[in-house]
Amino acid sequence: VLMDNMKHVLKLNKLIMKSQQESWDLEEKLLDVRKKRLQLKQASESKLLEIQTEKNKQKDDLDNMENSDKIKTIQQNLQKEIQITTVIQHVFQGLILGSKVNWAEDSAFKETVLQLEKNLTTI
Repeated sequence: VLMDNMKHVLKLNKLIMKSQQESWDLEEKLLDVRKKRLQLKQASESKLLEIQTEKNKQKDDLDNMENSDKIKTIQQNLQKEIQITTVIQHVFQGLILGSKVNWAEDSAFKETVLQLEKNLTTI
C-alpha cells in the first residue's frame, strides 16, 4: 500500500511539475506578447510624433509662403491690373453703347461686347 501511495505521489508530483512548466512557458509567451505590444505602441507614438512634426512644418512653410513680401507684392499688382482692366472694359462698353451701333448683328463685334461683360474679380 505504501508503495502504491508513493507511486501515486510521484505521479502527482510529475503532473504538478509538468503543469508548472506549462505555466512558465505560457507566462514567457505572455511576456513576449507584452514586449511586442510595448514596442508597437512606442513605434506608433514615434510615427505619430513624426507625422505631427511634418504637419507643423508644412503649416509653417505655407504660412511663410503666404506671408512673404514677394507674394503680397504680386497680389497687389494683380489687383491693380484687374482694376485697370475693369475700368477699360467699362469705357469700351460706354463707347459702344454711346455710338448706338447695333453690335448684335456683327458676330465678331458681338463676341467682343460679350467679352466685356466678364467680371475679372472672379477669375
